[in-house]
Amino acid sequence: MNTPLFALLRPALRLAGLAAIVFASMPASSAEPSVRIGGTGSGTGGMQVLAKAFMAQTTGSTVVVLPAVGSAGGISAVIDGRLDLALSNRQPNDKELAQGGLTTIEYARTPFVVALHRNLEITALTSDQLAALYGAGAVVFPNGKRARAVLRLSDAGDTRLLASFSPAVGAALEAASIRPGMLNANTDSEAADMIEKTPGAFAVSTLALIQSEARPLTALSIDGMRPSVENLASGAYPYYKTLYLISGSAAGSQAKAFVAFVQSDAGRKLLTANGHWVR
Repeated sequence: MNTPLFALLRPALRLAGLAAIVFASMPASSAEPSVRIGGTGSGTGGMQVLAKAFMAQTTGSTVVVLPAVGSAGGISAVIDGRLDLALSNRQPNDKELAQGGLTTIEYARTPFVVALHRNLEITALTSDQLAALYGAGAVVFPNGKRARAVLRLSDAGDTRLLASFSPAVGAALEAASIRPGMLNANTDSEAADMIEKTPGAFAVSTLALIQSEARPLTALSIDGMRPSVENLASGAYPYYKTLYLISGSAAGSQAKAFVAFVQSDAGRKLLTANGHWVR
């Protein structure tokens, strides 16, 4: 693929700008009794559910879950002290680990899905049908309704995982990624927003995001495999994203107490009820 370097970097630069806007107005770490959390949109909704439950049982605690800025944005903010906990769909890389004493826990897995608005009245596709939806020109769903693909050019992990659905899907994605005029979302949350607001839009998402945020979206069955927590646990649905909580060496007692709550029986039950598989 002979794509100019700036075209490849543009999505990442836009995402870095988004993170800068979100964190610019945040105070630096202080002794205030609060826990600040942010990162991938796949985990944001679930953390909001957990934060509400934690604050209800912990006197004087304040847990703030910020808008999604992506895994890299969350990890960077933990390193520089703007966040207490990062939500990430990947472990820190070597460069990030070298910048500070990071602690990482896997707290859940969630089905990785193709999602569209429920008013399209589509619940299942084959991988060949999905591949065709990334084609050029006027593309329609099997029911004849218009289809518009939303790409995730800034998230190579999501793109690789979607390409693993089938060789045809992988080839179609590669062609779509260099086609002018394609829709592109920088974060999971932005992709979900675009599905809701753009007629015929579809994109990758997670069951955790859809269920925890009560989005009006359908997570599609692919080749007869239905995305659910039960099917992920049994292996009947093979596609998933792993969710991590990442803290820095300066994490305070309340951040540690919140992490413990996430891993408690009460936290595990809340996660399971909102599209997460807790192993």
